[in-house]
Amino acid sequence: MLARQLGAWRPADSRRPSYVALAEAVRLLMLDGRVPVGTSLPSERTLAGALDVSRTTVTTAYADLRESGHLQSRQGARSVLTLPVSVASEPTDEAGDAIGLNIAAPSSPDGVVHDAYRYAVSALPPYLTGVGLYPSGIHPLKAAIARRYTARGLPTSPDQILVTAGAQHALRILLDALVPPGGVVVVEQPTHHGTVSALQRHAARAVPLGLHPETGWDMDNLESLVRRRNPRMIFTIADFHNPTGLLLDAQGRAEMTRIAARRQVPLVVDETMVELGLDTEAPPPVASYGTNVYTIGSASKTVWAGLRVGWIRADTTSVARFALARKDIDLGSPVLEQLAAAYALDHLDEFLPARRDALRAQRAAALEELSRRLPEATTVPGPGGLCLWVALPAPLAVPTATTAARLGVRITPGSAFTVDGAGQRHIRIPYTLPEPILRQAVSIVGEAYRQAAGGGVVGDERSLGLVV
Repeated sequence: MLARQLGAWRPADSRRPSYVALAEAVRLLMLDGRVPVGTSLPSERTLAGALDVSRTTVTTAYADLRESGHLQSRQGARSVLTLPVSVASEPTDEAGDAIGLNIAAPSSPDGVVHDAYRYAVSALPPYLTGVGLYPSGIHPLKAAIARRYTARGLPTSPDQILVTAGAQHALRILLDALVPPGGVVVVEQPTHHGTVSALQRHAARAVPLGLHPETGWDMDNLESLVRRRNPRMIFTIADFHNPTGLLLDAQGRAEMTRIAARRQVPLVVDETMVELGLDTEAPPPVASYGTNVYTIGSASKTVWAGLRVGWIRADTTSVARFALARKDIDLGSPVLEQLAAAYALDHLDEFLPARRDALRAQRAAALEELSRRLPEATTVPGPGGLCLWVALPAPLAVPTATTAARLGVRITPGSAFTVDGAGQRHIRIPYTLPEPILRQAVSIVGEAYRQAAGGGVVGDERSLGLVV
């Protein structure tokens, strides 16, 4: 069977070794999905006879496949096609050799993403018969996302989902569809750096809703802002807020949706962190408390940031409208990534408990190290999420971050998470790094603050690199 599928694999150029052409032909069959990952290959003698080549050619081709990670052999068993596990190393961010404490994103859970892409390659062939453009997303992924919402108390059908290339992409689509340039958007302060960037890029007028470090959202203030400023959107990260880790309770969700509904203001909820409850689970989705609520989600924080898949959940009419709006940005998300994301979301409950346990331990390590290295700082850990919002004794966030970068640690000052340049007393400390590296990084941050407090340190936010 494999010999038939290989077809005219022999190189027309005689200078090219036959074993190289044979190995590449087998690899291509698997990567195209014509031969599934996990397929057992015939013995060297059998394939050599079927292809009318020497056994040495087949033996060397198999060795080439093993070396590249596309063939796995076990004693007493047939060799099977596989996908490489290890690839050439890449830096995790722009920090180079520095410790990236500016990245609030965990590494990939063991085996899950690899298995997801194995599945995606095997499931891809039916999609290859079409053009591969699905403006609202492929059905298996939309169905997987809809099941997660339904399980959390918000009945959802696949046609209420628009797949995007991450939460940032989703927010850009919603801004394009709902907010004219110059329109007012009420947004929490602090908020995720990507939200600040998106609002600036869209030329929206951001109005900050200050968050209390312990109690969070002030609904009276929100209602006053909405009444006075007539916003075109309210944007919230209600679930394990980035960067504070705060969680909006059920009463607050009901009140927020009531305020938005009374003034007929679209309410956009970023649920990227919703699965990362460390001390408690999140209440039902904000959209279950009212109408005119659009929900953003992403696989980046729960699965892996390298899996650039996100979504918008809305009513079916709005989904169709947003699908039209996205055509000014792109024509659809990559099919292979969507298949991988569908697999990962359907297996979320298999690895999330271990991920939460690891985050709890890392959060405890970060808090312990902060109490030792920055005892004058104030930290009120939220009940979930990926980071701590640390109030420094003095407004030296930028000089501290600049000094930390010189000492080998990238951190982000609080001003990056505000719409008006405030936050000079705060820094964000993600606890997503392995514990020994995390402790080392926090220790260096403590030293950086002491040096900055000693005077003579000039800060420059532009030199501090990527923020995630």
